[in-house]
Formats: sequence, C-alpha cells, structure tokens
Amino acid sequence: MNTNRPHPTRPPVLTLLSLLSLATLSCTDTTQDATATTTDIPLTATTEPLYTVGALVGEDWETFGSVRSVHFDGDGNLHIFDAGAHRLVVVDTVGNHLRTVGTQGEGPGEIQNAHAAAVFSDGRTVVYDFSNPAAFEIFDRDGEFVRSVTAHVNRGVPGEQMLPLPDGRLVTKDGPRMRVYGPGEAPDDSQEEEEEEDHRRDIDVFSLDGSDKVVLYRAWDLPPTEADESIEGSSEEAGGLSMSFNRMREFNPRLLIGVLSDGRVAVVDSIAYEVKLVAGDGTVDGTITRRIAPEPVTEAVREATRTDRLEALGEATGGDIRFSTIGGEVNLGDMQEQLHAMIVRQVETMVFTEEIPVIADLAVDPRDRLWIARTGPMGDQATGPTDILEADGEYIGTLPADGLRIPAAFGPGGLMAYIDSDEMGVETVRVIRLLSLDG
Repeated sequence: MNTNRPHPTRPPVLTLLSLLSLATLSCTDTTQDATATTTDIPLTATTEPLYTVGALVGEDWETFGSVRSVHFDGDGNLHIFDAGAHRLVVVDTVGNHLRTVGTQGEGPGEIQNAHAAAVFSDGRTVVYDFSNPAAFEIFDRDGEFVRSVTAHVNRGVPGEQMLPLPDGRLVTKDGPRMRVYGPGEAPDDSQEEEEEEDHRRDIDVFSLDGSDKVVLYRAWDLPPTEADESIEGSSEEAGGLSMSFNRMREFNPRLLIGVLSDGRVAVVDSIAYEVKLVAGDGTVDGTITRRIAPEPVTEAVREATRTDRLEALGEATGGDIRFSTIGGEVNLGDMQEQLHAMIVRQVETMVFTEEIPVIADLAVDPRDRLWIARTGPMGDQATGPTDILEADGEYIGTLPADGLRIPAAFGPGGLMAYIDSDEMGVETVRVIRLLSLDG
C-alpha cells in the first residue's frame, strides 16, 4: 500500500474542548481557465527506480517508527522525518545513510514530541517539538544543533505539513487551535471571537525568531455540524479527560497547499475545481480552474461510504486508541470502549455534503508545475487521474488513474519519493526519477 496517497475514507476528527478553529473569507481576483472543455490530454510518465530504504529488521537508522513526511534538499539528499523515533534520517542520492538528526530527550537538540518537520534547500532542518514548552528545533546542513526557538502553544501550533518559503519562514495549515490556562485564568473576549469564526481555516506563517504566527490567508470551509455527544473518562497517563464531538460529515472539502518558487502559495479549499494563488501579502492574485463538475452524492455513494467505514471499524476493539497531546501520546484508558462505540454511532448517523470535492490532492514540483489529483468514482481519493498544469494556468495534460501518482516529496532533477507500507505495516521510502512526461 502506498501510504502517501489520500485514503478514500478518513477517521473521525477527535476534538478536545479546548481546541478552536479560526478563519475568515477572502476574495479572488483573476481567473485562469486551464481548458475550455472537460477533455483530458493523456500523459505518459517515464520513470526509473533509484533506491528504497526501510526494513523490518536492519540497522537502527533504517527501522522506522512512523514516517510522517519526507523532504529533499537542494543536493538531492532525502530527509525522512520519523516522528515515531523523534528524528530525521538523511540518506544520499543512492540511499546510503549520511546522518541522523535529533533524538528523543529533553536536552539541547533533543526532541520530546516530534510533530512536524521542514527542510530548506540548503539542507537546514527544522523540527517542531510539540511539548511543554513547545519549540522549533533548528539544525544546520550537517545535522548539528543550532538553536531552539520557544513557541508557546497559545501563539499558534503548526500543522503536520510545514513548507519552507523563500524568505526563510514556514507556511502551514490545519494546526490545532489551543489555549492553555493557568490556575484561576479564564478565556478572554478574543477567544469568543475566534469561536464565532470556527468554520474558517487558517493558513499560517511561522518565523523562526520566536515571534507570533501570522495568518496569511483564511480559507473557506463548511459551517460545522451540530454538537452530537461528549464522553468523559480517565487514564493513568492523562488523568481526567473530557471530549466533545460534532456529527461526522463526509466529503468535506480538503484544505491543500503548495509553495511556488516566487513565494506564492497555491491553495485548494473548495468543492469546485479551483486553485487560488495567494501572494505574500495574503491577496489572491489569480485562480486556476478547469470546467470539471463535482460528482453528486447519491444514496448509493452514502450507503457505500457507511459500509466501508463500518467494515474498517469491524476489527478494531478500541483498546489501542491513543490521543496526541502537548505531553505526547496518551492511552485513553476507560474511554476506549466509549470512544469506539461512539464512532460506530457517528458512522451510522453521518451527514453528507451534496457534492464530492473535485480535487483530492495538490503538490508543486521544483519546476513550478501544479500536480492536481482528482477524486475518483464514489468519492475515492486514491483512484482519480492527475492533472499537471503550469503556474500560469496552462494545462499540460493528465496522467491516468492507474499511472504515476503525486509523491510525498519532489526533489531536484526529477526525484520523487513515496512512503509505502506492506501488509505487516513495515514502512519504506521508495525513490524514483521522473525522466519525461509525454503527451
């Protein structure tokens, strides 16, 4: 199984009472229609395999705990962010081990709870340590620890995808909105304002100087569903816990981002085929579209979706559910069975959007080409074709659904990396080179 592909069904989002959503609406300017028809121009990709790293049994560096992301630097070295082992493993252009960056711990250059990583083209690496206090841990191109930049969670938390900008900052999305209060403290008015805007999604920019995050763009989102139920319990690791849930909704539009070489951020946040190009000042200076209509959500789609979700839950007992917190992952203790039963009820009563979003995934390659994966039949996010367009909206062509997929990372010289997982759950990273795209 290729785990870098979007899954056709997604697990329900577990939201703590302290998590808040932010965002407002922004306007678009010019629209660049990639093609006047829905006719695809077929593309054929020619590739060559280069190397694969990762093993069930092997040296320490090649046995991965949980590969969250992979990144190429400007020299073509691959940085593998192993969040399960709180480190980055760096291999050269033929897969030989160069170095390991970071390790779990509380000392300088050590990481307590690895959350996200970014790699700059010059080889510098940044790891966001979601601990207390949270911090950006910065390493030079040789893997030597440079400094730690404290970033209190009340100032914002990045999402698991952090992309470098040309000016040295990081752009991210889907970061949790948290407020941590001391004894006797209470929410302020600004929090109430944020709660009123919880149907928007922020695209944030973080500087590596300790300053607060900046909201680059507030993306569109559907209003939240109504509150459904809450559960309470305790565990030895976390003590008392309280969790609340809104009704599960299927086919929410995904929030997707990619960075162009000029610093603009490509954004997908709608059900339609639409990619916004957001400038550094937060304005939208162009929109790329194709005239491809979204698929309606029929009763057959709803029934198939519920069935797939319940089958996926069938083998689960709820006994291994863990929750990520500021102090690391914790076992949910006596809430396990409550949570599992609640998820089953959520699936049985889930609500659906009227249409399935057209775009399933987005990425920008080093040549500033947009790779746009379209949703497959019945809402399957892994079985649609992939369009390739220039940043000015010029349509190049479409790779077939069974052809080359969007990789987990692009690198120089046509390098592409994929995160794979076998039937035993052993993760490997496979690197190929794209030689040509023929129309």
